[in-house]
Amino acid sequence: MNLKDKYTNGSILSEEYVLPTIIRLGIIRQIPVLAFINISSVQFLSKFIPIYAQIDKDKIKDGDLGPEEWQHLDRKIVGLCDAPIYLQDLEIKSIEDYKSAEEVIINEKVKYVFIDSLPEAIDKSKIIKWSEEVGFNVYFTNFTLE
Repeated sequence: MNLKDKYTNGSILSEEYVLPTIIRLGIIRQIPVLAFINISSVQFLSKFIPIYAQIDKDKIKDGDLGPEEWQHLDRKIVGLCDAPIYLQDLEIKSIEDYKSAEEVIINEKVKYVFIDSLPEAIDKSKIIKWSEEVGFNVYFTNFTLE
């Protein structure tokens, strides 16, 4: 996975399939990814798991899966649990709130950070500068996962 080939640091990712694809690759290749999300991590995962497992969300919700589908879902969830994916679902009000994750970024060698719905009061150029200082790539997006 090398987003630098397609997107520059600070890019705005508008395609809805980008985040699930990147997280899927992070899981498969064990590449640390951090996402600042504007919904709870539980809500995010409840939307992401059906996409990741490629199983209809209503079938999962209703528990209407066959034995093979349950096994497939179980394997996918185990892979997700073992993946170096970090979700930050705290309310962000300043760049300092982002910087509070710097220890995780450094210690876990996170190379890709995704920011969902950046508050208007925060200057993207400051976040891009910080990302360059610390050594990761930041991408701005809107995680719809629908």
